[in-house]
Amino acid sequence: MMRVFLAFGANDLKSVRRDSLLFSVLITPALLVLALRLAVPPLTIFFQTRYGFDLQRYYPLVACFFLLLNIPLLLGIITGFLMLDERDDDTLTALRVTPTALGGVIGYRLLTGFLLSTVAIMLTIPLSGLVVLQSAWQLLPATMVAALFAPVATLALVAFARNKLEGFALMKGAGLLLMGPIASLFVSGWAQYLFVILPTYWPLQALVAALADKPSALYISGGLLYNVVLMVLLYTQYRRQFAYGK
Repeated sequence: MMRVFLAFGANDLKSVRRDSLLFSVLITPALLVLALRLAVPPLTIFFQTRYGFDLQRYYPLVACFFLLLNIPLLLGIITGFLMLDERDDDTLTALRVTPTALGGVIGYRLLTGFLLSTVAIMLTIPLSGLVVLQSAWQLLPATMVAALFAPVATLALVAFARNKLEGFALMKGAGLLLMGPIASLFVSGWAQYLFVILPTYWPLQALVAALADKPSALYISGGLLYNVVLMVLLYTQYRRQFAYGK
């Protein structure tokens, strides 16, 4: 696996640098932090003085939407589009004769998205200045659940899109995966449980509970289980339709 990481890692860096779209997606987390630090404080003052609205109460939700939920989606798109490029170049086709190599490449892609998402979230949320954390451990469990959305997004792309054009079409519906969990916080009763089918619901609820010093174990365990099940189902779909040409 380490050889796969080294070989494909160097090639991926070159591919991302050459592709302006993928490069812009890669640097988006840093741009989001900068935008949040520059824009949110004056917006808070504006809404407070003009409308008497306290935006500061919703800082954690702003951080969750732009960073906790958005970053794994962005990194999942990058790894997914790299795999779609490899399919177009018949790179993955050549690996079909060696299932171990193919499995290693796919494992590398999924693990890369997960690890990069974990690191990016752990860095960007504190840097945003929107969330006051008692310690990094308060953020880590929800971050790891959120980071699982990166491999889920990657597998969804390669399982249902045959090329980048179809991938773009799929990503147009990704807004629901980000807005849905936020909406769940503003409904009560049984209606909020309609959102449990969204993989992004679980990390959001976990972080909100942790920041409020409430138990979050249910959301952590539920999110881990649900995202793993989604990955297994999506990988099965990908392998059946594309990886082995069935």
